[in-house]
Amino acid sequence: MNEQEIEKIKKELEDCKKQADEYLNGWKRAKADYVNFKKETEESAKELKAWMSKIFIMPLLNIMDSFDKAFDSISENLKNDAWIAGVGGIKKQLDDYLKAQKVEAMAAVGEAFDPLKHEAVESVEGGDTDKIAEEVQKGYLLDGEVFRPAKVKIFK
Repeated sequence: MNEQEIEKIKKELEDCKKQADEYLNGWKRAKADYVNFKKETEESAKELKAWMSKIFIMPLLNIMDSFDKAFDSISENLKNDAWIAGVGGIKKQLDDYLKAQKVEAMAAVGEAFDPLKHEAVESVEGGDTDKIAEEVQKGYLLDGEVFRPAKVKIFK
């Protein structure tokens, strides 16, 4: 081979090397874009699931409030009635479902008032200042975070 042919081959080899580096860099960018896309998609799916849970769970909490009010108003002579026990079973099913969805009621009465967990609707006389005197509406946690703050009466 003569010198011109060798130079031509070297030039072609350099061009191939540049093209291979360009393809490799493009592949690396595409792979990074795919990984980022996958993370974003997974995060969006988690957010959508959480949002759907909230939309579905909130009305159930209102139903649970109604059950609580109904059971609080049952007279002593009806507490052992079979029909009441059956309705109590339905309430327990709802409660079990909410627990399975990582929803749990927060304790409020006697606790220190926390504006992140409680909504004060009234203040009453007596007791320790800024302690919760009465729970007007239960508060709930969803997966350990406040989902619905408790509506409470606090001592002033």
